[in-house]
Amino acid sequence: MTEFGPYRLDAARRVVWKGEELLPIPPKATEILAALAERAGELLTKDELMGRVWPGTFVEEANLSVNVSALRKALGKQPDGQPYIQTLHRRGYRFLGKTKPAAERPPVLAVLPFASLSAADEPGLGTSMADAVITRLARTGRVVLRSTSAVLKYAGARDPIQAGRELAADAVLDGALQRHGDRLRLSVHLVPIAPRLRPWASAFDAPYRDLFEVQEALAEKIAAALELELTAGEREKLKARPTRDLQAYDAYMRGRHFWSQFTPTTLQKAFAAFGEAAAKDPAYAAPHAGLADLFLVSGFSGLLPPREAWRLAEEAADRALALEPDSAEAHVARAYVRLFASHDFAGAETDLSLAVARDPLSPATRQWYGLLHAMQGRHEAFAAELARAHALDPASVLVESLEAFRAQLAGDRGAELAAARRATELEPHRFLGHWSLGLALLRAGKRSEAIAAHRRAAELAEGAPLITAVLARTLAVAGHGGEARRLLKDLASIPDMSRYQLATIHLALGARGRALDCLEFAYEAREPWLVWLAVDLMLAPLRRDARFKKLQQLVFGAPR
Repeated sequence: MTEFGPYRLDAARRVVWKGEELLPIPPKATEILAALAERAGELLTKDELMGRVWPGTFVEEANLSVNVSALRKALGKQPDGQPYIQTLHRRGYRFLGKTKPAAERPPVLAVLPFASLSAADEPGLGTSMADAVITRLARTGRVVLRSTSAVLKYAGARDPIQAGRELAADAVLDGALQRHGDRLRLSVHLVPIAPRLRPWASAFDAPYRDLFEVQEALAEKIAAALELELTAGEREKLKARPTRDLQAYDAYMRGRHFWSQFTPTTLQKAFAAFGEAAAKDPAYAAPHAGLADLFLVSGFSGLLPPREAWRLAEEAADRALALEPDSAEAHVARAYVRLFASHDFAGAETDLSLAVARDPLSPATRQWYGLLHAMQGRHEAFAAELARAHALDPASVLVESLEAFRAQLAGDRGAELAAARRATELEPHRFLGHWSLGLALLRAGKRSEAIAAHRRAAELAEGAPLITAVLARTLAVAGHGGEARRLLKDLASIPDMSRYQLATIHLALGARGRALDCLEFAYEAREPWLVWLAVDLMLAPLRRDARFKKLQQLVFGAPR
């Protein structure tokens, strides 16, 4: 960690702080800053910097200048008016700031989903234990926690050191549990990654009905192992419980477990589990927020008619907020209901701003806020929120996929392809990365590879209509019109199939009129995809059409 002026640079995590604010600096720009600050006062040639930041990769020199420009804009000038980074014409750059080792910062802890030692254990029990520790310790403000969504991919993985490095953590909590009859057995190990921390281990054996007490005791012991000197008030925060009903809590965490797997089958199981939790404790806000998310996904993916999905999502989000006004998850859900149901961009921005204020360290709130910026063509703001999300969750397949989307909007095909490949490497068995990779390959002219990537995405998504539509469009663009038309015919016969997605296939097949018919139908049905109308590159051939312009005005309120 290095300090200069009011800034703290964490080169290992590729993030820069100004006081307590995480600056929206892209990871590559941060790597350039780290290289310059490491040799403050010395000239670093352009070749040196490009070899350090893009090793073994051909990139244009413009990438370097664009990132240096982003750094200058983020850092501003020194008190004496000099820039932090000096350009030496045609030679390279020099860092002019005065650096020093930064003061000690709070430790970063990653709590992995606990391994279950028995096949009879409740699904999600290991995740619920990790989530409880994360939530309780985060309340103290004395330790930076990787979010539950960030660690879920490590369920079943038993290499805590590798996980810790990927998550840019100082330590990893690795645990195992078993529910045997009415008893809960638990063993935990704190695995240091940073040299300043020491290993620690403990075990618990208690009645399962005392689960909340076990979670409280575990959080206290971890705080002690991290040498956090908590105040009495901070200790009280460790004890706050989400619900008084243990069965409701079990059902909710089971729902979270199924929701994280994100397939049509597991989403239905998540619905049932969240509904059970809400019925067992009607005052428990979290299941209602979970249901709001599920209704949104159901409308987005065609599992429910859009208007019905938005109505049910709004009811669930409003119920969650009535019970817990500070629920960031419910604010995000309500924001997207406003977007999809009534194209209320101002109202959505209000809710997303509240979500970020309630939970500024959540990568999810950052990425959903960033997407709102993207819909409206605010590319710099989108990039800033993605940079924050990446700093909070360095190993997220969703953030990498969104980075590929950002690069696509910016017209940077090289960066798009690189981000999409990283997404597939992070989680090769999830459809999202393959979806992004296929789009990037198609834009790079690698048509056969794009088709293969989208076939794999459709396979991993269990044939979900949305991904099948993506495959059909790719086939059409690649010249496989016969197969594309066969898939289009099958998709068109599905009740509540997205007409927006069908429009992209029709357009790729050259049927502009049919594409516009589908888009107008999508508007009347309040399909969610309409919010992308202004920036969707797949619809670029329609931009000058009067019918398309009218649709844009209806969605955004003014011509774009």
